[in-house]
Amino acid sequence: MKKEHTLPESHVPYTDKYFLRTNEILEKENINPRISMKVFCRGKGPTAGLDEAVEILIAYSDLEKQNGEIWITPKKTFSNTEPLMIVKGPVRSFVELETMYLGVLSAAISKAAGIAPPDLPKITEKLKRLKTIYQDIPIIYFGARHYHWSLDNSIAYAALKGGAVQTSTDTGSSNIGQKGVGTTPHLLTIVLASIHGIENATLKTAELFDKHMPLEIPRVTLVDTFNRELTDSLAVAQYFGTRKNAFRLDTCGENIAESGSLYNGKKAPDPTFQTGTGVTIEATVNMRNNLIKNGYGESTEIFLSSGFGDETKARAFVDAHYEYKEKTGYTLFTGVGIGEISRARFCTADIFEVDGRPLSKTGREAGHIDFSTMKRVI
Repeated sequence: MKKEHTLPESHVPYTDKYFLRTNEILEKENINPRISMKVFCRGKGPTAGLDEAVEILIAYSDLEKQNGEIWITPKKTFSNTEPLMIVKGPVRSFVELETMYLGVLSAAISKAAGIAPPDLPKITEKLKRLKTIYQDIPIIYFGARHYHWSLDNSIAYAALKGGAVQTSTDTGSSNIGQKGVGTTPHLLTIVLASIHGIENATLKTAELFDKHMPLEIPRVTLVDTFNRELTDSLAVAQYFGTRKNAFRLDTCGENIAESGSLYNGKKAPDPTFQTGTGVTIEATVNMRNNLIKNGYGESTEIFLSSGFGDETKARAFVDAHYEYKEKTGYTLFTGVGIGEISRARFCTADIFEVDGRPLSKTGREAGHIDFSTMKRVI
């Protein structure tokens, strides 16, 4: 394939830290199943950016040597959640590249849709407003995958200038003389589920992160992969015992969190953020209550992500946080991750197979994919 785009010498500085750590854990555990990833964009619009995304996958991976596959849509336009790209191969071959290829796709599709590039002063102002709302609750910028890699340093700088305390990539955090930070991703938990089962996967994720990561790295475990937010957070808390650890709650918009309830009798978003799908106040309170009830109130914290750049949502959760603290003496949550800080079309990548068997994040099952309508690149 002819190289048409200028790429950096290394992808590592532009990669979300949790993908780098995931690859390190998988390598140390000698785990490397073949996975299938579906890349899509919600809504509809003109297709763009696939050539650069493919270049990134070929330039920084050994997919060609490992009999990997890259399929792309030949369609000029896309519709809701149909695949833009399918990538198949050993997980360690391309797990570190998701941030970059999603970023170039999102940037190209946004441009094709007539959306202006991120406005840095507006990003800083937005973060200042959010900082005013969140007060002493720290904000971490998690949006590298939403924008072109070449803008990551400057966008991160604008976010940090506005009040974010850290970012998820090394190039972003270089603005404050630090390295990127992160939790554990859905991908690692899904891969481990193929070996240990869905009921043990989140706990195993926490155990392996704890085993292989230096002690100075905070133990923060993502707990919504299989919609077992209460069950898995308690199991992980029991593993850590009195040691300090935290959970990231990131329930997707397709799901109601474990112990959550319908909004007005329907599985739908709640404009007050109390109930319904996604990360809700109810689900956060129930999870915190469950940890406290079982004796882990002092040793655990909750970190929230998914839509927390929305100022209305931020105010609702902060009000709930301080009300909860006044009633119980415990914090409800202790930090937020924010990705969507500028208008764009955001692309997503989800595993749908591991070693040829269907396996995915709950709520993100791929369904039937008609490869006869797609073009194989490698």
